[in-house]
Amino acid sequence: MPSADPPKVHRAALHAERAEVAQALLAAFHLPTRAAEPETVVAHLGPTNSGKSHDALAFLAAHGAGTYAAPLRLLAREGWEKLRRRLPDGQVGLLTGEERINPGAPIICCTTELAPLHGEVLVLDEVHWVDDPDRGWAWGRLLAGAAYRHIRLVGATNAEPVLRAAYGERLEVQRHARLVELHWGGTLDLDTVPAGSLVVAFSRKAVLALARDVAARSGVRTGVLYGALPPGARLAQIDRFLSGELEVLCVTDVIGHGINLPAHRVIMAESSKYDGQRRRPLHLWELAQVVGRAGRFGLSERGEVCVLRGVPGLEANASLVRQAVEAAGGSRAAGPAIAHALIRPSLDDLGAETAGELVDRVAAWQAVSRDALAGHPWLRAAPLERVSALLADLDRHGLARGLDPASLWRLATMPVDDPEVVLDLARSLHSPGRPLRPAAPRRDPSTWSLEDAERAAGRARGLAAVARSFPQLDGPAPSELIQAEQDAATRILEVLPAAVTSATHGRCTSCAKPCPPYQDRCDRCRGTRPRLPPPRRNNRRRR
Repeated sequence: MPSADPPKVHRAALHAERAEVAQALLAAFHLPTRAAEPETVVAHLGPTNSGKSHDALAFLAAHGAGTYAAPLRLLAREGWEKLRRRLPDGQVGLLTGEERINPGAPIICCTTELAPLHGEVLVLDEVHWVDDPDRGWAWGRLLAGAAYRHIRLVGATNAEPVLRAAYGERLEVQRHARLVELHWGGTLDLDTVPAGSLVVAFSRKAVLALARDVAARSGVRTGVLYGALPPGARLAQIDRFLSGELEVLCVTDVIGHGINLPAHRVIMAESSKYDGQRRRPLHLWELAQVVGRAGRFGLSERGEVCVLRGVPGLEANASLVRQAVEAAGGSRAAGPAIAHALIRPSLDDLGAETAGELVDRVAAWQAVSRDALAGHPWLRAAPLERVSALLADLDRHGLARGLDPASLWRLATMPVDDPEVVLDLARSLHSPGRPLRPAAPRRDPSTWSLEDAERAAGRARGLAAVARSFPQLDGPAPSELIQAEQDAATRILEVLPAAVTSATHGRCTSCAKPCPPYQDRCDRCRGTRPRLPPPRRNNRRRR
């Protein structure tokens, strides 16, 4: 009988090896479990601006020890500011990927991924992020495994099913009603945008062009707020708005994640956005997050939501926005019930002894997780595509082999947006003494464009996280990188006015009609007119 074809033999051996790895992972699979059950678990659930976070933070302040965990650095910092105004000096610390302030304090405000698994009081904010495909595992880890005496969960009403599944009869639900009435205000023109408004679009270019038009047509002092701005520049714009130096802010949906501004009015310039794959109408819960920022108890006693008309290339669906007003006000559900929390493996769960094993075991873990979680209906495995892609990228560049599994896992799971930072870091780990590339362009910062300064700030922020995770590397100290980010933020504030003045709307290169500033062809000519998305069972970041 002829011998088996060598490639087939190789494939069969590889299949058998992977099956063996999967079987070993399944046998060793374990879930995070609480070392002790909480004495009290209270869920503060309700729409935006209903006092949920206020009540939970008051409980934490009264007990004087514990953790406040939030999804964003700015939210964690806001909680830190609120608590340290109420408590003696030294009682409250801040812990994020970029900042360490008094980390040994009795109360720590942190991003959710950094929250410890035990303590006195846990305030877990924005708990509806628990099924977010990218970061929901951080909330799932705490719901399944956090051992605190008292737990306070803050979020949207549609998170109640998963919270009841996690805590059963221990869970007490406190329902919160919106504190400031929210009203539908119809349509506005550029000429009539009043002071105290947030004008919303969904791209950096659209926001800059809107700021130019609003200032020119309405005569109000106008600023901008968008995701690419580093935190220092964002805070500066917010402070100028709070002081009245800026009367209107043109913003992206960055305001939908807990940034509290005394805005009487939210004005929607568009109601669709590019989600990384296609341009689509926003989901109702996404819009509700944004429009719910109109009116703020103690800051602005009435909220109004409008749509803006007459802006070239931008259009908001008034019917959809009006439904979002009802959802933000609490009279309409913003999204389907959340029934599942996500979890992902730790390095110990994977049991890899070499870097090569780690690459294989991440894939194997995803394969076995469905069977392993069958007895836990409220838990689901978090997608690990981003981690797998980074591991594959490192392997393709010859940077995975030779690293210990702990370093490789840290590399693949670091909260750094720029994959080039990760690759550069891996090269430095392979070559002791090789410094990381500088955090900013070598040109004189006074010559940087807005885009240069934004890139410099983002790289400095990523490298600061790198420097803390891998202190053995040569390169700038975290304090230097924080200063580099602040310097870039200063340059951004210097060049923003000119960037606003020179911003332009788009014009279709095919039919010459106006189109969004971020496109060179209109939707009709591109053949990509936004269509309503199909219903989703696992929506993200709901309120």
